[in-house]
Amino acid sequence: MPRRWSTPLAVGVAGLGLLFFGLTIALSAGRALNWAYDLNAYYDAALRLVSNGTPYQVETLAGPFRPGPFGLYLYSPLPALAAVPLTSLSLSSAAVVWFVLRVVLLALACALMPVPRNVRLLVFGVAAFSRPVIYDLDLGNVSVVVTFLSVVVWRWLDRPAGALALAVSLTVRPTMALVAAWWALRLRWRPLAWTVALGIVVVGLTLPFVALQRWFDWGTVLLNVSDVMGIPSNADAGSAVLLLGGPPWLGTLALLAGYAVAVVAVLWSLRRDRELSFVVTLMATLLLSPLLWSHYLTMLLVPAAFLAARGRWWGLFLPLLGWLPDAAVPLIALGGMLAPFMAPDRGPRTSSIFDVVASRLGRGRLEPNLPST
Repeated sequence: MPRRWSTPLAVGVAGLGLLFFGLTIALSAGRALNWAYDLNAYYDAALRLVSNGTPYQVETLAGPFRPGPFGLYLYSPLPALAAVPLTSLSLSSAAVVWFVLRVVLLALACALMPVPRNVRLLVFGVAAFSRPVIYDLDLGNVSVVVTFLSVVVWRWLDRPAGALALAVSLTVRPTMALVAAWWALRLRWRPLAWTVALGIVVVGLTLPFVALQRWFDWGTVLLNVSDVMGIPSNADAGSAVLLLGGPPWLGTLALLAGYAVAVVAVLWSLRRDRELSFVVTLMATLLLSPLLWSHYLTMLLVPAAFLAARGRWWGLFLPLLGWLPDAAVPLIALGGMLAPFMAPDRGPRTSSIFDVVASRLGRGRLEPNLPST
């Protein structure tokens, strides 16, 4: 992109994005079909936490259930605790505050991306016109928050700040544990230890307000989630097959194939540089989840910025693919995971456990018998 007009373009796109966010709040607040739909779950969970000491409902603790019905709370106690201050406002006022807070987090996420300034501005502008971002802000969901935490991990990769962000993200989206597994594969034990230690600290800081049992209850809730393929709005590979009229066995096969491709992509990314491997791993967390709502694709902002920073400007169009029908969501997530492989490497490839194994196997080979002299 020519430098003489790259900066004006970036500033212009970012300005349009900011204007669009303002119009969104003005036109949608209290009137859009899905306005604050998910915030209701967090808000009610916070009210239950204050009044009953638990954010969880009986139906999610009693036995297997299908997620999706209005108001079901499936997260750790942390989001409910964080939502307690919002309960001092009416739900309609809390929805506006929550919207503004997440736009600020989105702006911070773009500002913290370890990419050139013009790329950060362009990504913010593109985000404003991305359906997953718009939908997430409308729903009052936490996908933008998870995207912000992912950017913090990216910026401070292998460092304590990144480990803290990962620990917090795990309380919202457990599949982010794949990043911790990626650290283990790379033999990066220090950031892995930081994540565990800081995760314990995060839980400990909640204990004056939330009983430890509530954290165990969250585990029960996660184990009780069942039969998620084909539930309304779920867009994982299996559900996409059912949506297109395919049989259940084919849906299961597609879901397992998505898992396998994600694992292979993460392992293959270890042959490339550290940052590229991280972005691939981050996107793989979407395919390894049995629940894939379309607003999870807010994460596409990360590979978009990564690719643009490495000269692949077409990557900025990735977040706009979210306008495709829901049946395409798993393919979009797959594309977001595989696209970083098309970027050039910068720096040495990441070292991993496979290098250690290969090195030891190499040293352990039998030397050929040589004639004595």
